[in-house]
Amino acid sequence: MKDIDSEQTFREIMSKSKLDVPFPDFDDKVMGLIEKKLLKKVAISRDIKLSWVFFILGSAFGILVPILLSQVQQPVLGMDIDNLRIPFLIIFSFLILSQIDSLIDFYKRQKNITKR
Repeated sequence: MKDIDSEQTFREIMSKSKLDVPFPDFDDKVMGLIEKKLLKKVAISRDIKLSWVFFILGSAFGILVPILLSQVQQPVLGMDIDNLRIPFLIIFSFLILSQIDSLIDFYKRQKNITKR
């Protein structure tokens, strides 16, 4: 008799423990949001890697241009090569420093976001 009463009590408790969700597709929406967040993390990781690859390629190109310009003996656009090389190096140096700073800040920010 005790077993029947405890079983009935258990059934009553279990029937009351049912969680009513406000929307029938609530589970699907939550799982969709989780999947989107995961895809976003993967895309961010890929974007960071690509940004570093293109930064390195651009830096290599920027270093090679002045070296190649110094080997040219003819004026370009009516300007002496030495006069053309100095502004290029100043602009290149400024761009390199600003892009390194931006990439490092972006990397730190995204690393903090993906930890959550």
